[in-house]
Amino acid sequence: MKLTIDERIKLLDGSDVWRTKNLDKLKPFMMADGPHGLRKQNSLGDNLGINGSVISVCYPTASLLAATFDRRAVEIVAESLAIDAKSNDVNMILGPGINIKRNPLCGRNFEYFSEDPYLTGMLARSYIRKIEENNVGTSVKHFFANNQEKYRFLIDSIVDERTLNDIYIRAFKMALKENPASIMASYNKINGIYATEHPTIEKLLRKELRYEGVLVSDWGAINNRVSALKAGLDLEMPSSLGYNSKKIEAALEKDPSLEKQIHKSSNRIIEMINKYQNLENTKNDLAKHHENAIKVAEEGLVLLKNEEDILPLNKSSDVVLIGGFIDKIRFQGGGSSNINPYLVEEIKDYAQKYFNNLKLAKGYLLETDKNDNELMIEAIDLASNSKNVVYFMGLPDRLETEGLDRKNIDLPKNQLDLLESLIKVNSNIIVVLLTGSVLKLDFKDNVKAILLSYLAGEGAAIAILNTLIGTNNPSGRLPETWIKDLSDVPFKIGSNNNALYYDDLIFVGYRYYNSFDAKVNYPFGYGLSYSKLKYSNYSFKESDKLITITFNLENLSNYKTKEVIQIYREIDESKTYQAKRELVAFDKVLLMPFEKIDVSIEVKKRDLMFYDISTKKEILESNNYKFIIAKNVNEDIYSFDLKINNEDSGPKFKNPWLLYKDIKFDSLFDYKLPDENITYEKPFTLNSPLLALRKSFMGRIIVKFIIKEATNELKDADDFISDNIRETLLETPMRCIASFGSGVINFKMAEGLIDISNNKIFKGIKKFKKGQKELKNE
Repeated sequence: MKLTIDERIKLLDGSDVWRTKNLDKLKPFMMADGPHGLRKQNSLGDNLGINGSVISVCYPTASLLAATFDRRAVEIVAESLAIDAKSNDVNMILGPGINIKRNPLCGRNFEYFSEDPYLTGMLARSYIRKIEENNVGTSVKHFFANNQEKYRFLIDSIVDERTLNDIYIRAFKMALKENPASIMASYNKINGIYATEHPTIEKLLRKELRYEGVLVSDWGAINNRVSALKAGLDLEMPSSLGYNSKKIEAALEKDPSLEKQIHKSSNRIIEMINKYQNLENTKNDLAKHHENAIKVAEEGLVLLKNEEDILPLNKSSDVVLIGGFIDKIRFQGGGSSNINPYLVEEIKDYAQKYFNNLKLAKGYLLETDKNDNELMIEAIDLASNSKNVVYFMGLPDRLETEGLDRKNIDLPKNQLDLLESLIKVNSNIIVVLLTGSVLKLDFKDNVKAILLSYLAGEGAAIAILNTLIGTNNPSGRLPETWIKDLSDVPFKIGSNNNALYYDDLIFVGYRYYNSFDAKVNYPFGYGLSYSKLKYSNYSFKESDKLITITFNLENLSNYKTKEVIQIYREIDESKTYQAKRELVAFDKVLLMPFEKIDVSIEVKKRDLMFYDISTKKEILESNNYKFIIAKNVNEDIYSFDLKINNEDSGPKFKNPWLLYKDIKFDSLFDYKLPDENITYEKPFTLNSPLLALRKSFMGRIIVKFIIKEATNELKDADDFISDNIRETLLETPMRCIASFGSGVINFKMAEGLIDISNNKIFKGIKKFKKGQKELKNE
């Protein structure tokens, strides 16, 4: 395609919030948020989940998809989502999110799969492959080391080379095997350089992995457009309305060699636009996809406790269902992935179909942490006169959303207070948890059963009821460790405003808790079933690239069941620090009542490799390995030893996980680490967050104006939404405010506001007015 250099430069910038430029020669190309449903916005586009979107099926979030441990379940969601996209003329879905769950407080953990990069990468591959097979593009996000929401636009992730490769980049390497349409660069810095400008784009993605797809910025992530272009980032989203195109034009005049990179990036964008054209007339079947959402939700429900086999209940069970979620179930998280659902079934509307002797009580309000005495008295009275209590607990929408990290892992006080009272009047308490991530469960020993729903999509209520009654046999497993308390986390969880030290190294999640025998509530991979199963007749064989493990598996119950097969490798010595155990293979198998089957599962030797900092590549170490068939990372079923011979790896240390304790984090870097916190001072820049501007009198006025404009459209929204937006905005730099401006503030106006905040009043007013004129012309 013949384009002028000016047209090519324009193509590097979006047309609006969701589209690339057409330039009269290219077909329209539409992107929409995912990853667990289609959030297509035709007008009033935003990337914060504020404005409305088309009606679409809301599938289970990644937190539950990962709990399925089932590639096929992920494929069901992915294929349904691809059809949703095509029927709405959407060319690319912005997902999957494959960041590692390092921090249990991360407000976006519900959008990510796991604390384990192998599980994350394998499930991501299934998701990407099935969507791409349907000629819809995917955008794998957020590249990279983006593991918290606090100061996400500015934070500098300080990560050593080994940890980056073995933990935070590993899933991206796996995902690229499916050739996704694009990769989305994250907001944060990594070791001092913004992700959108990072040399890893060229070194790893372009050269080592030979990835030729489009690198797109997260929405508003561009810090320096010219530096990002030179680094290999192709597309800026949303549109800067020509602001950054002018910067590229000016840079090209000074450096003609930049034209080569402009051609490379624009060609990649052109190829992407032409490849993902949904020419066929695809009709959506929302009702069928809703059933798919229920089916997959059932696969991911995790039974954490079932004392005295209190579950499943039966239709004649005397039961009271209690909780604020019974008439407003929580099924998704807040922010850019918030879906306008097709059909949400509520517990209170469907429970009578499941139980003949049913009572309902709200018990507490979701809007507050304060007790409602009237609701509590009603719930306690019904519980004292019922045989079984099903108590719905969890995080309300206001406590878990994109843009904000959680303050703790506690459940709301009013829910805990009511539970304490219920336990006093009834010994048969069944807790159902609705949450995107880990919760503190100090009460677990005082209840009979716990069923974890995560955020199970719009069909959550039906999936939960089917599981309570035994129509569905729970088969989910935990894709993250459920710790006892925040103090158990091996790194300091704070609110750093400048740099975040990844001083837990590779010991993320179970890699730490298992290696050092730390006590947790429920380990990675944990989950119960209504069935009893028997493993027997084990054998294995080795080839050049594979270790194949076989055994018999028998269902000893009259329930149809699915069993998650987990294989871990254990290592006793190594030339460098290693986690004691790592997941290296998994699968999910179906058994009918009393059926006995042969199971075969492969461990690929490449999945035993680690990044060697001396050779700058992944190596397979000659070693004595132990392979464990396990119920979870802490519970063995059977194990066998195998000596793997490879190139000589040199001398080894016994118990290599213990080396972690002797490593000084700053010794892993050849420069002085940045301060974790800084004090914001004048002069302010476009990179200054709004909270910094409040240091000046004029800045305080400006911040007040921006927050007022940003929340102007939220008058009818819940109070917590406005509060969350305000808190998020204060941590947002002015360059992002301009990018998210939605026709209110553009970059030139933002420059003017910065000048005014720096007491350059007349210069700032002049720029602001010029920006207003540009905005009007746009």
